[in-house]
Formats: sequence, structure tokens, C-alpha cells
Amino acid sequence: MIGSATISAANPGGKGDAMRSRDCAGSCHGDSSTNGISSAVLDIVPQQDVFAGQLIQIDTLVEAVEVSSLQMVGLTLLSNKDGAKDLPSNSGWQIITDPNGGTNNYVEIIDDFSLQTTVSQTWTLRAPQIPGFYELYLGIQHGSPEGGVAMVGISESSQITVREMPENRPSLAEDWTPPNVRDLGEATKIELETVNTTFVYVEMKLGAEIVNISVVDNFFTIPAAINPGVVEWRAVMQGEGPDVQSPWFRLTAQEKAWDVDKSLLYLQALSLFLLCLGLAITQRQVKNEDAYDFETTEYDEKYSVEIPAIPNEGIPEGWTMEQWEYYGQEHLDSISRGDGS
Repeated sequence: MIGSATISAANPGGKGDAMRSRDCAGSCHGDSSTNGISSAVLDIVPQQDVFAGQLIQIDTLVEAVEVSSLQMVGLTLLSNKDGAKDLPSNSGWQIITDPNGGTNNYVEIIDDFSLQTTVSQTWTLRAPQIPGFYELYLGIQHGSPEGGVAMVGISESSQITVREMPENRPSLAEDWTPPNVRDLGEATKIELETVNTTFVYVEMKLGAEIVNISVVDNFFTIPAAINPGVVEWRAVMQGEGPDVQSPWFRLTAQEKAWDVDKSLLYLQALSLFLLCLGLAITQRQVKNEDAYDFETTEYDEKYSVEIPAIPNEGIPEGWTMEQWEYYGQEHLDSISRGDGS
């Protein structure tokens, strides 16, 4: 299970958590000419009993590693060390919660890494649906203390036996998934879905203590968090035989995105409103000016001819006033010249 190996690359500052193959988690991050072999000792420790389709907990351990001043490493959970089709999902595993509260197989961790410490990270997985023997590997990448060199390693195989689920064993429903994140200042109401269970309650870590929370009509509530952080809890299920405990689940409290960016969002919304208002006013003015020009032009064309005064004998017999308006002056001019009536 323990070991170090191979070469790849990584960029300073990391690339962010994601679903990544070993090749991409490594060589996509930098120039392969600057690679080095990590001194890290890596291990994967699964829980003792693993049943098909059930949620399990595994711990990944990193020891004896020297990293850059950023104190950051990238950890990759893999199903083989071939660099192809190596995502856990390729072997039937499903990542429910990664160490950072997401659902990724590649995570970037900042911790007190040194040669004298062991850094442990917890993952929650759903085991494959088909019983059998499976393998998981832990890859690592990090910078060097001197900088400029990308260090990469991979563990030996962690072999896990997935057994068939015993009949009538209390368990969480196979399609139930725990929540990973919540907002600060809000209590979290969670619905549990169980099978073969006659009674269930929840244990929650409160500092060094464990407190019990009642489950009523399949619901329980975790109190609101005041500060960002992680609370751990698990379900204890009773039925036929011994009590069954679920893995420890982690619920991360974070600030609301709206609260964090509220001022910026207000300014953006105000700017967008003023822009739309300005465009609407401009378009209205253009339309009004076009309408005014059209109406004025049409009026001028129709009434630009001055209506001549009607003589004492009146307008010519058979004429209408409209004809007089348009042709009256021409008629008067003709009479004046003596060439018509």
C-alpha cells in the first residue's frame, strides 16, 4: 500500500479541484523537463467492512514530504496507475465527498506538510455495485522547497474487497446521498433514508465530545454554524443484530455567495439598469424625432402653397375649394395675362 514513484509536473499555485486522470493531474500542469520524483510516502486506509453499493470511508495518508513554501499538494484518487481509464468511476466507485467538500478525485490541500508529520485526509465513496476485488491508488504532486521543480509520486495498490450486502442488515438507502455544504447562520435539516432499520439516531462531533441528535420521522437537524468550518456526523442504525454505524460524513459551512459579493452585485445591477434606461430613452427620442420629421414634411408638402384670395365673382363654376387651393393662383395669373378664364 505504501510507496512513491514516477514523474510528472505541477504548476505553482495549483489548478483547482477537478475530475482528472493521472496524466492530466500531472503533465497538464507544467513542463515535463522540470519534473522530479517525490519523496512522499503515500497510503490509503479503507474501513474494515465494505459492502456493494454502500457508502464507505477511506483515509489517505501523506508522510515524509518536502513541499514548496506554499505548503500545497495535489492528491489524486485513482483506480490504476496506467494513466488511462484510471478515474475511480471507471471501476465503479463514486466519490460522494472529497476532503475539500466536493465530489472530485483530484483535490489541492494546504496543510503543515513536513518530513516529521503525517497528513490525513478523509474521503467518502460509494462502493461498486458488483462484489469483488478492487484497487485504489493515491497520486501526489507538489513543488520543491527550492522551487522550479515539480515533484510527483504514486502509491502502491490498496486492495479492497467489496462483499455482497448481507440480508436484513440495517443500512442507508443505496440512492441516498449526504449533503456536503451549507450556508452560514442556517440550521440544516436532513432527511435520512434507511432500510431494514427499526430505530436510528445521529452522532455529531462537538469538539472532543460526541453528542446525540434525535431522528424524528426520518428528519434531524444540525444546528447553524456561526463561522466557516466542517461538522462531522454519522447515523447509528438498529435492526436485526448489532448496531450499524455509517461513515462519518462532513458538512462544510460557507458564506453565502450573495453575502460575499453583495456590493459588487448591487453595482452591477445598478449599472445594467442605468444602461438599459439610457438606451430606452435614446430609442424613444429617435422615434419621436423621426415621427416629427415625417409629420412636418408631410404637412409642409401639403400646405406649403399659399391659398389665393377668392375674387368677388367667386371661384370658377364647377371648382371645389380643394381645386382652388391648388390651382387658384394659376387661374388668377392666367386671367391677368389675358390668356384664359
